[in-house]
Amino acid sequence: MDDRDLAALSDLQARLLSLKLLPRTGWLQRGQRDPESIAEHSYAVAALALLVGDMHPGLDRGRLLAIALLHDTAEALVGDLPASARRLFGAEAKQIAERKAMLELFGALPAGDDYLALWEEYVRGSSSEARLVKALDRLEMLAQALAYERAGSRAMGEFFEGGAAWADEFPIVRALAERVLAEHEALSRA
Repeated sequence: MDDRDLAALSDLQARLLSLKLLPRTGWLQRGQRDPESIAEHSYAVAALALLVGDMHPGLDRGRLLAIALLHDTAEALVGDLPASARRLFGAEAKQIAERKAMLELFGALPAGDDYLALWEEYVRGSSSEARLVKALDRLEMLAQALAYERAGSRAMGEFFEGGAAWADEFPIVRALAERVLAEHEALSRA
């Protein structure tokens, strides 16, 4: 590794630290005190990818984990844009900004093109691994919303709308999502 590679890696490491400090904006908008950080969310998605991925033969574990770890990395530069902002900016503008962020974050690394390709695979949902990470991203969000409800929040209802049809490709994820949705319904009736 030459000095430029080492400098690029050191710079990226410093930028990735910000993910530990940046809260998930959607939770803040709903009045959640001390919400999870982007890094906490990404860790949970990666942990789920490891565990659930092993239950789906034929998936590439390394690719799956890499996509899970990279899926929100651009937020180190662009922040966590909540659904309300994405609605106003549009999905294309968000993707353009995040792609620029990924290029800035990883462009100077020897394997930077590989990391960008994995992130683009996630964005497009062009592989089973990418689609599983997308489903686990959503599952993790539901589980976190449920955790906030268990702690007393009543501002999370919109996260549970629409059921679990988004998880149809992965029966295990669908079953886990249905458990979360059922517990939400039970809490709502209590």
